[in-house]
Amino acid sequence: MSSVLIALFFLIHLIVVYLIYRVLRLRLSDDQRGVLTFICLISVFLPLIGEVFSVFALLLARRYASSQTLLDYDDYVQFNVINLEGVQQQAAESMEMIPIAEAMEMDAAKRKQSIVHLTTTTLADAGKYIQVGLDHTDSETVHYAATVRNTLFDRYEAAVRQKEEQLDPFHVETYYQFIAACETFLESGLLDDGGKKRLNLRLAGGLEQMGVLYSADPEYLHTSGRLALREDDVPRAVRHFSAFIKRYPELPDGYLTLIEYHFTKGDWSEIRPILKQLRTNVPSENIPEEKRFILERLEGGAQ
Repeated sequence: MSSVLIALFFLIHLIVVYLIYRVLRLRLSDDQRGVLTFICLISVFLPLIGEVFSVFALLLARRYASSQTLLDYDDYVQFNVINLEGVQQQAAESMEMIPIAEAMEMDAAKRKQSIVHLTTTTLADAGKYIQVGLDHTDSETVHYAATVRNTLFDRYEAAVRQKEEQLDPFHVETYYQFIAACETFLESGLLDDGGKKRLNLRLAGGLEQMGVLYSADPEYLHTSGRLALREDDVPRAVRHFSAFIKRYPELPDGYLTLIEYHFTKGDWSEIRPILKQLRTNVPSENIPEEKRFILERLEGGAQ
């Protein structure tokens, strides 16, 4: 008799679960239907216990955002954040931004604020700071970091494309703007090696056009030298910087870039004559303040 009652209970329970499934599935999205199917299957094989277990698991998943991470996967891939503009404004208004490495150890609001703040600044090497967020264990922090990375990448790419389309041989300022857009993107830390190579090729194309009419322009000479260094073409870089120094001996840029390059290579014998030229031709007030202390230390090491 007891076995018949148990069988009858299972049958009635199965019918009830099936009817509930049929009614609810029409009102739910595809993602939610998957959750409902899981709950119903567990409930069929484990009556009562299955329902309790499923509800508990669902609440636990929502508590730690694991189910939400799955539901938001498409948004994560597309890097869409609801009301990003509002979040950007909120972050920009904060005057007490803290180092992002420290912010990552704080609450979710501080983490989000520090990451989104990167979209309102022109901070060089922003990709390095965004990577801190991408490596975080909190899914929402990763989501915002990915969103900010994509937002900045699209912004820099659009700026380069726009300035490239606006190049006008009769207006040298258009080349200055194109160079600035390329340099900002290159220094952003958002490009991999392949991306940097492709952008350098686009910059080289713009410089080639610029050189036809403005081969003596200081921006042309300095940028061409920097590009040559990035391509490890030292002789070409030296030619451009030497031309820059010869034509504009009172400007520090050519000297400083050459000194920085030779310093990274540990070539003190090359630094010494450049330092001497710099001190002879460039007034101290023309040298950026943050460079003066470094130069004084270098002069001591280059003796």
